[in-house]
Amino acid sequence: MDETNDDTMVLPAQQREAVEAMLRRRDLAPRLRERLEMVKGLTLGEDLATIARWSGRSPRTIGHWLRRFRADGIAALADAPRSGRPARADAAYQAALVAALDTDPRSLGLLFDVWTSARLSTYVAETTGVRICPGWLRVLIGRQRFAVGRPKHTLTHRQDADEIAAFDAEMAQVGGKGGSGAGAV
Repeated sequence: MDETNDDTMVLPAQQREAVEAMLRRRDLAPRLRERLEMVKGLTLGEDLATIARWSGRSPRTIGHWLRRFRADGIAALADAPRSGRPARADAAYQAALVAALDTDPRSLGLLFDVWTSARLSTYVAETTGVRICPGWLRVLIGRQRFAVGRPKHTLTHRQDADEIAAFDAEMAQVGGKGGSGAGAV
């Protein structure tokens, strides 16, 4: 990699293609994408002030990431591992969650038709031994691309279609409000 000064960068064709290929990936982490865009901007001749304007980062921050890229390449732009407790919802838990979501609760011998986050949390806790609160479970479900929302309980399936048609016809005759006005007795 050739450097002409601090505000420009010339990349070899192979490294430029690697940056472009990374930017085409759909599964790229947002911060890594932003840092790669900074590198690309500099290689296209943009100055630090312009990059700072469209990225919303300070020139100092941009310089930090560009120096790291110059020293160690694309791998240096990734986030460092974060400290903290390991995730309780490991791969086995998530597999059990997806299996439960794909299964009708009645077929599992349960007394309800619709999963709620509380019911699902309890069921998966019983099967895996790992208890996760319903709020966090909704986040995990959303990450699995399942629809998350409140169940809509209706009685439409128990209504008689003939009676509904007769009611609609009667309502149409009386003007749709079921009476002759507010003052009628």
